[in-house]
Parts: sequence; structure tokens; C-alpha cells
Amino acid sequence: MKQPENQARFIELFREALVRVSGQAGLISTHAHRSLDGWRCINFGHWRSLEEYTAMDTNRPFSPLFGEMLDLANNEYQKTLHEVVFTT
Repeated sequence: MKQPENQARFIELFREALVRVSGQAGLISTHAHRSLDGWRCINFGHWRSLEEYTAMDTNRPFSPLFGEMLDLANNEYQKTLHEVVFTT
């Protein structure tokens, strides 16, 4: 975040973005996390396939919210894709 006090507004937008993504083909679950110091928020999304994630990401249902989210996050948006190697 640009400032820790931005985290509450970011979380409001984050929650709305996740509502807009819910119901998308292939989405299994999402987990939103916030740091206790107010500087970061993280989303962990679990998708059935890369193809289904890519289809959503190509036409993001949360696009109207994304500009304000990026502004609050000080352009620290980082999208990385990972593959599950094991679970416990």
C-alpha cells in the first residue's frame, strides 16, 4: 500500500473484485490475506486449469475496480502463477 491506512479501502475493493470473479468457470476458491502492519494484501486463487484462469484474466470481471486498487497499492501489483507440488 502507499500508506497502511489505505488497506481498509483496498480490502473493500478486493472483496468486491472477488465477488465479481466468483462463479467463473474453473474457480475453485480464493483466499484474501492482509498483513497485520497494513502494508500488504495477498490473494491466493485456486483454479482448475490454467486455461480457465487465462479465460477470466483476458476479460477481467473486476476491471472497473482495478485502477483504484492499483493506485492504493502503489503499483505493487504482482501476478505470479504457481503450480501445486504437494499438499498436507
